[in-house]
Amino acid sequence: MKLWDNIQGRLKQSPRTRSILLYLFFVVISAMFWSFLTFNRDVQLDMEVPVEVSLPSNVHLLAKVPDTLTVTVRDRGYRFFSYLFHKTPKLTLRFTDYSDGNSVFKVDQSHLRKALAPVINKNATIISVLPESINIKFTDLPGKKVPVKTDILVEPREDYTLYGALIQNQDSVLVFSDAKTLSQINEVYTYHVEEHDLTDTLWRKVTIAPINGAVVEPRSIDIMVPIEKLKSQTRSVKIAVRNAPPGVKMLLFPSDVEVSFRSPVSRINDDDAGITAVVDYNSVANGTPGNKVKVMIGEVPAAYQDVVFSHDSVEYVIEKH
Repeated sequence: MKLWDNIQGRLKQSPRTRSILLYLFFVVISAMFWSFLTFNRDVQLDMEVPVEVSLPSNVHLLAKVPDTLTVTVRDRGYRFFSYLFHKTPKLTLRFTDYSDGNSVFKVDQSHLRKALAPVINKNATIISVLPESINIKFTDLPGKKVPVKTDILVEPREDYTLYGALIQNQDSVLVFSDAKTLSQINEVYTYHVEEHDLTDTLWRKVTIAPINGAVVEPRSIDIMVPIEKLKSQTRSVKIAVRNAPPGVKMLLFPSDVEVSFRSPVSRINDDDAGITAVVDYNSVANGTPGNKVKVMIGEVPAAYQDVVFSHDSVEYVIEKH
């Protein structure tokens, strides 16, 4: 009576207020009737049930088990509250229960329904299960150790350089499959990685490309590509003479040359830059005009760039003993 008296009191207010209150009142009444009718009849619901397979340590499935099963169930409406507000239990399939004698892990429709029965409400009826069955080949052979080949293209920015070799946290992985497939696999490759305009060392986890009918462990490796900034340097380098015959001495003026180059910042303070300058005695013997000989670049560390000498030639005097 108090509820009705309150409603009547509200209805004595403005027409707009009365309209809103009447609308809300009938919405509540309708919802109550709908809930009563719905919760007391059978309703269908799709559930996502997580799946895992309990495997012995020496067995590897050669394909991926579905993460979930889509299970359509029928039950009373009011019972679905338990599905909506509680986490669906995980379905665990024991390998020993479903492995046949032909290296196949097989769970057909009837066995899936039977295994799902304890997971869902005991009063519910299973209408359908997707996928309808699970059929996956397996192997109990030991893994074959094979090298990993990285498929990577790295380009530093113009004022940076690739300084050092690519480093992998492991250079090989284990491949599991049947004997015939294993005999044909001698290496594995990563997915393609491509990076441009790098200004810092690259750290990346790269995934190994899948192999049909086989599994790889681990599925990814870590790589590191060292990148350093380049800085300009100038050094004085002694010029060496090549191919001078016995008893002949070739005097050079000047005897050293200034070299300009760009190097990684970590090598700025190296006492010996590792760059050599040379002249070839044979170029004089073969009739090089004048009393000058060409200065050539000898050895240059791979990390150095834009090596330039201050002189492209020097004067010489030949002494014979």
